[in-house]
Amino acid sequence: MTRIAKVLTTLGLAMTVYLQCATAAAQPPQQVLPEGIRGGSEVVPEAKVEIRKYVFKETGEELPYSVFVSSKVKKDQKAPLIIALRGFTGTTLTFVRGTAVDLAEEGGYILVGAIGYNNRAGFGVQAGPRPAPAPGAAPAGVAAPAAAAPPRPQPPMVGGTKETDPARVTEYSEKDVMNVLALVRQQFNIDDRRIYLMGHSQGGGGARHLAEKYPDTWAAVALLAPALFNVQVTAESAITKVPLLLAVGDRDSLITSSRSFSEQLKALKVDHEFVEKPGLDHGTIIMGAMPDVFQFFQKHVKGARR
Repeated sequence: MTRIAKVLTTLGLAMTVYLQCATAAAQPPQQVLPEGIRGGSEVVPEAKVEIRKYVFKETGEELPYSVFVSSKVKKDQKAPLIIALRGFTGTTLTFVRGTAVDLAEEGGYILVGAIGYNNRAGFGVQAGPRPAPAPGAAPAGVAAPAAAAPPRPQPPMVGGTKETDPARVTEYSEKDVMNVLALVRQQFNIDDRRIYLMGHSQGGGGARHLAEKYPDTWAAVALLAPALFNVQVTAESAITKVPLLLAVGDRDSLITSSRSFSEQLKALKVDHEFVEKPGLDHGTIIMGAMPDVFQFFQKHVKGARR
């Protein structure tokens, strides 16, 4: 090999390594999940997961929702249903993937992910993205987070875009969830005593709102690292009638508001479960808490309590 050829080869290898490193740096950090927990994709649906669409009559747009049906579901038997609400910028697959699908298959559930008009809207709660943690030391009992990563471009908009008024978008976000619930109840033989709701972050705040507004619909509700800023519960709050699971990772800055919400419920003697998952953060809590969520849902059948 000539000297010039050697130089060109060396430069080519260096450029390849540089491009690989630059590409890796541009990717989201790999989430470390607990042993036995499967992540799955929020972009590409797994086998037996279907992304369906319906026309949202208020705007004429087609809105997506994801559906997984356990092989144990039979047409002549009523099946339990879980409605799942993604976090800010998530997709209809935020919950309809990985360990959630595995547990839904095992338990004979129909698992449905609603978009909430679009993936910025708050399911009836007008709110923006999760606020950044306050500067300074982490709250007591919370492990210090890793060094902040450089900001990445936000994921693309998913869902409806015709309506842009924030108040109307918030209204449509709630309506989309209830539309999807009605559609699924028409399409499948659903057990009305076992309709469950779960949400993460923005979707957790939305799940709290929908539990408060439609308490007789849900057999139980799970809030995962929910956005519960300035939420106050009273003895008259309808959500006190609904079995609640509150789960948050101990590496999540939202642990403080989750603890506060749990304390409010305790003060009112509301029967609920509060779980702090060691080593989990705002993203890994989604799949990491799925065993707790499914165990909680399994214990609650609406006819047994109201």
